[in-house]
Amino acid sequence: MDRHRIFRRIFFMSTLQEKLDSITAKEPSKWLENAQWRENNAGWLDKSAKIAFKILRELRAKKISQKDFAIQLGLSPQYINKVVKGQENLTLETISKIEEVLGLCLIHVPGFSGLK
Repeated sequence: MDRHRIFRRIFFMSTLQEKLDSITAKEPSKWLENAQWRENNAGWLDKSAKIAFKILRELRAKKISQKDFAIQLGLSPQYINKVVKGQENLTLETISKIEEVLGLCLIHVPGFSGLK
């Protein structure tokens, strides 16, 4: 190989490395940790997604905005956004408030019909 080709190859490799360095993240990716977390929490995440879908369907049917829904619940719009994305591990208290405001049942306890 002549010197010109060697120079071009070294220059191109250097330029390519600089380009790669400029577009890659400086911190290591946490995709593996995130994937393991999702796998470890798959049970409640699945239920949360189903609850989120039911809430969204009801909000649309009743023409209630997420902001108005948050106000009715006394919660922040940011929190409601997480809820309707299925990304929030809801407490029984929050579920009860949601059921009351929307007039629907999100959780059914078999064999329990309530106190009378």
